[in-house]
Amino acid sequence: MKIIAGELSVIRQTVFMTVLCLTVVFAEYYNLPGEELTQEHIDRSLRRVSITNAEPALSAEPLERNRWLEGVMKTWNAQPLSMQQASNQTVIPFGKGGIFVPKMTEINHEPDIEITDKNGNIIASGETGRTYVAEPGEYNVIVGSGSQHQRMIKRIEVTESQTSTLTPDWSGLVIDIVDEQGSVFKGEYELVRIDEFDPYGRGYGASIELGETVKAWILKPGVYKILGSGSGYNTLTDFVTVRLLPGELTNFLLIQDPTGFRIRGGGTVYMTPTTRLTGNWHIGANIGANVQFNAEIDHEAGTDENTFSMGLLFDTWLLYRRKPVEWSTRLRLEESVSVENNDMSNMVNTPDRVNLSSIFIWRLLDWVGPYARAEFNTKFFETKLKRQNESWFCFVDKDYVFNEEAGFDTSRTFISEPAFSPLTFELGAGLNADIATMRSFESKLRLGIGSSYSRYLDRHRIIESSRVKYLSDDSLTQKVNAANSIILYPEEKIDIFEVGPQTALSMMVRLGAHASVDGEIRLFIPVLPEQRIDKPDLDFHGTFSWRLSSVLNLDYTYRRSLKQPAELEVPVHTSSHGIWLRLHFSSR
Repeated sequence: MKIIAGELSVIRQTVFMTVLCLTVVFAEYYNLPGEELTQEHIDRSLRRVSITNAEPALSAEPLERNRWLEGVMKTWNAQPLSMQQASNQTVIPFGKGGIFVPKMTEINHEPDIEITDKNGNIIASGETGRTYVAEPGEYNVIVGSGSQHQRMIKRIEVTESQTSTLTPDWSGLVIDIVDEQGSVFKGEYELVRIDEFDPYGRGYGASIELGETVKAWILKPGVYKILGSGSGYNTLTDFVTVRLLPGELTNFLLIQDPTGFRIRGGGTVYMTPTTRLTGNWHIGANIGANVQFNAEIDHEAGTDENTFSMGLLFDTWLLYRRKPVEWSTRLRLEESVSVENNDMSNMVNTPDRVNLSSIFIWRLLDWVGPYARAEFNTKFFETKLKRQNESWFCFVDKDYVFNEEAGFDTSRTFISEPAFSPLTFELGAGLNADIATMRSFESKLRLGIGSSYSRYLDRHRIIESSRVKYLSDDSLTQKVNAANSIILYPEEKIDIFEVGPQTALSMMVRLGAHASVDGEIRLFIPVLPEQRIDKPDLDFHGTFSWRLSSVLNLDYTYRRSLKQPAELEVPVHTSSHGIWLRLHFSSR
């Protein structure tokens, strides 16, 4: 038995050594995904950061350095450094020290940090704004957005019974996305460092209705280019630039087209400047108006045309902020009137929008918290269609058959929808959670209950001439006239009310140093008054990015949208694919 046991022991050791050798050979041969944090990479990053951040204030005397730090902290959304340290409750055991890494933002999630020893072993990782316990000695702190090779490495010395604070000589960037009317939506953009043509990947806005907040970028100081999704890095359109300074947090407002995500403008402008009322209450307003008159006269032909337009914007908000609670209510009115040739009967109102929204967020922890929201939308005036000089208004019945009784309308304008239609009211509540915030994998989950009520009055919808049917013998004339007309299909009054669970899951995976995959899926599954478990509303988008070389990038995007309430005659079902192979080179 002893001989058999000895032989088994030798066999186990032989098998173990064989598996170990095969694993090493397999890893070398197949180049498994992941990034090796070598000493060469650490030294190179330290040299590059020291050159990039060569600001006089960072290499000056302690007094001048403190003045610089006090100045840059005024740009932060978070508390000053001293208050962050005072509120930290980490207890340092006897014989050990601490490493404190400050945060620049209060509600915007910053990339997690990693602390490694001299041998490259990770001893701690987590969020900024807290103290990490460590043995006395020298450590490397890895901070920043992007892949492992794009992040910054800071060397710090830990002394027994003391907390060593890392000086924030990096830069912060928070990008809020709005449309041309100032409404927040979840747009999409790309961020590239100009001097090195180093792409940092895609960024997104926030879905306010789901209690989201914009994620903060932590970057090396320098000049960055913000591109529309899919634009080339050398593009001369569809971009804006921003310069980031050491230690400062930059709040950037990006204006985009909600349909194609094309950039219309941007700058370092606060979206909701506020005035403190009392304690934690704030109020703000943005009011604007414009009046324009234009006349064109042809003296030879004896004709004249004039246009009068007037617009009004009223935007006001009330905020309450006291950690961990946030509550905001906003009222926005956008009205515009346009009259041609003093004919008030053909007055057109566009834009015409009334929006009242309110959201409550309770951040139980930095990574999880419930939210509740309500939103109301409508318009004050009827919707008018304006025809071109050579066109008429043509009508069909519910079977798309040409309506001989209605025939054609040669009026300059036509009321396609009455006032206060549509009218929508939404309520929702749920839970926001950051499932994972690791270096190579991030995931967020939102679960909740949503309800929606929509009211549409009798109205007309524009359709294509190819859908029109003709039953009359004299259809040739009708076809010719309809081909040059705006064809209108009648839709009766409907009320849509739905209640059901809604969820959203977003993920981002970094595949090594040069590839990443990110995507988000949203589902709304009505259960009242009619179950649509087998016909949910779905939105999905995904992106795969692969940096083939220093000057060549490959991107693939896929989008799918499905809206299928029972009251709508035709569901909304669209999908799109996009492939971009982008070459970017510029002499320096």
